Amino acid sequence: MKHVPDNEIRAEVRSLLVRQRVDQWRLQVRVTNGMVRITGELIFLRGSDPTPPYLVEALERSLNTSAGVKHATLEVSNWKKPSGGEWKLVEERVTALAAVAVAV
Repeated sequence: MKHVPDNEIRAEVRSLLVRQRVDQWRLQVRVTNGMVRITGELIFLRGSDPTPPYLVEALERSLNTSAGVKHATLEVSNWKKPSGGEWKLVEERVTALAAVAVAV
């Protein structure tokens, strides 16, 4: 495998997140020696609510096959993947309107 500097991997990961329409404001991307770690809250800007798990699977697969990436880890607060299982949404987003309605 050809060595790719971490800053180039980080740029490619950010570009991938844009192409997959992921809200980057809620994520932190760290790259160390080709190892990618994404933390925060994973929100897709697609309009389909709830987000289908196959979008998270596709993102994970794309990250792990990106140039220079040795391994990618998604440690997000709103999605969990049991070992050997599939991604599951932990909590659904509550819209601002619904939050106000509950508060009243």
